[in-house]
Amino acid sequence: MRNAARRFLFLLVMSLLPISAYAEDAGRVWGISPYVGMHGPNLENLNSGHFRSPYSGTADIIDEFGFNNPTSFVYRNPMPELEPGALVGLEFIWNINEKHALLIGGGSWEATTFATAQGLFPVQGAFESAVSQRKGDMSYNEFYLGWRYNAVRKPKKYNLYLRMSAHEVFDIDYREDFSLLFLSGPPRSFRKSVVVQAQATGLLLLQGAGGAEWFINDWLSLGAEAGYTLGMKEMTLGDGRLNTDFRDTDNLFLQVPIVPGVNGSMQYKLESGEEYRELRLSFDGWKALFKVTVYY
Repeated sequence: MRNAARRFLFLLVMSLLPISAYAEDAGRVWGISPYVGMHGPNLENLNSGHFRSPYSGTADIIDEFGFNNPTSFVYRNPMPELEPGALVGLEFIWNINEKHALLIGGGSWEATTFATAQGLFPVQGAFESAVSQRKGDMSYNEFYLGWRYNAVRKPKKYNLYLRMSAHEVFDIDYREDFSLLFLSGPPRSFRKSVVVQAQATGLLLLQGAGGAEWFINDWLSLGAEAGYTLGMKEMTLGDGRLNTDFRDTDNLFLQVPIVPGVNGSMQYKLESGEEYRELRLSFDGWKALFKVTVYY
């Protein structure tokens, strides 16, 4: 299906190339548009799954007789859902004629969520009071090629248009930071942290949108557009890495909420803390952009 979309895009470009002969010599054929906006992807497994996953494990707790007792624990610090993230980028426009234009561009998106909690956490043989901070960060870069149809155009005044584009999403990164500041016992005022990172690449999205631009003069316009992206498939994260400053002397076996599975894909722990499930992500969702276009 992905190859079929690429073939369609190639045939579309090839069919429009001859039309460029009709471009007016005196017209402004090229344009460049820096843009800023928001993308709200449907990251259901993150928002309603992984972000509610607890930190858990087994700790050796020293009793009043000096014996180590393996004790299971669950520490919860759920994070809010990711809000629509900021999307910034740059787009190049080739006006083939008054009705049609080819688009090429690229951008970057990022969204962050954050939570704090306080409770008892086991370390060095005892449950100590601690305050925790948990932060999740998701980002990607994209490159796209598309076509724009100027549906209603009044030269030097306004332009209402429809557009379609194919987006190759790459450098998809997820990072989670979890830090504890201990408030009691021997580790009081000390911090312990865990950082989990994972990434992916090669996701194809199709986008349909509509927009409008208002001309300040014949070479400058302000515009706004809104659309929806649809992924050709769901994706998984891989290349999982974990860094922590917990040591063997902390007498702790810690299970983090997200880990690599047997096939290398990242898995998240269910809210119950009893099992892991594959983390599958969909970037389907709406986009809204504001643009400034310079024509030349």
